[in-house]
Amino acid sequence: MLASRSTYVISVLIFLALVSCGKKAPPMPKSAPMPETVADFRGEVKDGVLFLSFVVPARVTGGTGGVGSHVWAGFKILKSCTGCGGSLEPWRELYLTDKTGYTIYKGRLFLYDDDLVPGLDYVYRVIPFTDTGIDGAASNTYTIKWQRTPKPPKDVVAKEGDTSLDLSWTREEGVFYNVYRFNDDIYPLEPVNQTLLATNLFTDHALQNGKRYRYEVRAVRVEGTMRWEGEGTSVEATPQDRTPPDRPRNPVATKKDDGVMISWEKNAEADLLGYNIYRISSGKQEKLNKELLTEPQFFDAAPGTQRYVSYYVTAVDRAGNESSPSREIMVILKE
Repeated sequence: MLASRSTYVISVLIFLALVSCGKKAPPMPKSAPMPETVADFRGEVKDGVLFLSFVVPARVTGGTGGVGSHVWAGFKILKSCTGCGGSLEPWRELYLTDKTGYTIYKGRLFLYDDDLVPGLDYVYRVIPFTDTGIDGAASNTYTIKWQRTPKPPKDVVAKEGDTSLDLSWTREEGVFYNVYRFNDDIYPLEPVNQTLLATNLFTDHALQNGKRYRYEVRAVRVEGTMRWEGEGTSVEATPQDRTPPDRPRNPVATKKDDGVMISWEKNAEADLLGYNIYRISSGKQEKLNKELLTEPQFFDAAPGTQRYVSYYVTAVDRAGNESSPSREIMVILKE
């Protein structure tokens, strides 16, 4: 037993001696202060995985880019599994010049770990390093005991509205919910709801009609200050313009020798496409224009031989919504 322990100690000493004989990092000039280090390293359980994040520290402090300044080139992420008997060891190495492996959102760098076993404790730390190979001070330690996250919500449905979408799903007892909206397939790090949802309903407003939106609804279990968010259920939908234009105002009909001239005030809607005009004669209604009218007037060259006729106008927008009828106007054809 003692021999084994002595052998282990000697092996460690030999390893440290070999490391100390290796190439040393360039010395730090005394006049150049080290850049800020990571002081707010933390984790959040989102989408069934552990998201680790920290504010990216200032990359350059002191000097003007020469000998008297140093730049953070990246970060070493250390990880250990206390339930596995392991110590903190290098897990990820991120270079700020890389395009994958992390994302920076609102000044925070995010990465995730999806290789976790329920019931085991995990410990993480961050060590920044400069472009000259110098390690900075290690961050604070983040520790978490991994648990299973809630299951994805069932029966997620999106009902299309006018510049809005109504989302619903089957509610499960004991959990809350977050709703995430993708932006052109960019993974969302924050939900669109301001606070956790206790119901199975959510309406997203101020959307663009005709644009396809993708959402994920995720269940969240709350334990003290900790939130365990599970994987999401996706749904896509497109809000539609269902608001018709205002009805045309102040229609006027004037009898002419060869027919009837009808005119009205022009609508002000930006998405107005045109107008329809209808004639009512002997109790029958008939639309007179084959194509939408682009000008606020129409000449009826064949009003008929009856004693009088009536007209009304509607407005139509680009989404095909037709307004309510204008005030009906009557023209006497025969005295």
